[in-house]
Amino acid sequence: MKKTFYVLFVICAIVACKNSKKIPNVDNINVNVEIVRFDKDIFSLNDIDVLREKYGSFFDNFCEFIIRIGTPDSIDFQDNLNSFRNDSIVLLAQNKATEILNNYESTLNADLTQAFKFYKYYFPENAIPQIYIYTSGFNHSLIIDENIIGIGMDKFLGNDEEIYKSLGFSKYLSQNMQKERIVCEVAGAVAVDKFPLENTHPALIEKMIYEGKILYFKQQLCPRITNDELLGFTRDNAEFCKNNEKQMWLYLVENKLLYSDNYTVITKFTEDAPFTYDFSQESPGKAANWLGFRIVEQYINNTNTSLSQLMNETDYEKILRDAKYNPKN
Repeated sequence: MKKTFYVLFVICAIVACKNSKKIPNVDNINVNVEIVRFDKDIFSLNDIDVLREKYGSFFDNFCEFIIRIGTPDSIDFQDNLNSFRNDSIVLLAQNKATEILNNYESTLNADLTQAFKFYKYYFPENAIPQIYIYTSGFNHSLIIDENIIGIGMDKFLGNDEEIYKSLGFSKYLSQNMQKERIVCEVAGAVAVDKFPLENTHPALIEKMIYEGKILYFKQQLCPRITNDELLGFTRDNAEFCKNNEKQMWLYLVENKLLYSDNYTVITKFTEDAPFTYDFSQESPGKAANWLGFRIVEQYINNTNTSLSQLMNETDYEKILRDAKYNPKN
């Protein structure tokens, strides 16, 4: 069974301004997203057979892979499930998630509906997933499994949430753990699931451009989202990237890093971190992904490529060549 997990966020980067392309009119596209409150049932229903019948494989996957208590057929399953449901931190997170959704659920439904209308506009043949809300015990933020998306609401309680501080979450991670980011993170998860990076040992430039493609996909599904909500950078981080684009690019070129397939090199430039070490402590983590986004943006501008064509294009040298990327600042 296909399962894709997201421990935290797919990528974040800076967009210099709101999407300048004309936003398609999707008012007549028939999509209506209503999240399913799996989180309520997992804490209130004691009959495992009822849960399995109602949620099918999602219930099994939630137990085995998200909260890791084994399968419902295992001998200690009921005790393990009860331990999860009675954990004081888990209960506190569930209560806080419920408080948020009491006021935000209708907004979330509307925003997800709008995002998936854009998704249907660009990919009319693709099905709209069913979306479940769960409390994960601070494990996976998102899970995708055969047209199902699960959202771990305990990873979106707010960037100043005391639970995150007590559990030792780094500030650079918790700053993005807020409800306003759910929709664009769902969009990013869909992109990664539908258009995975096929090369398991990519060069840095390939990874950068791939992450740029995911960012562009997110932008097209969430064209009205504010830049801060899309990016996940602080204002200072964003200004750093804007003002040092050329210097960052030249650093990678001059140090012959673009075609490195060394895992450590790729990780330090494209994965979560308080900053990108080689670009100074004023830089954001994953700053190279922003360069990848800028390359994709110029590629789209030069070639008038559609979103579908972009996401299916796996010749990263072609994207780089046709982008004619040459930062000036």
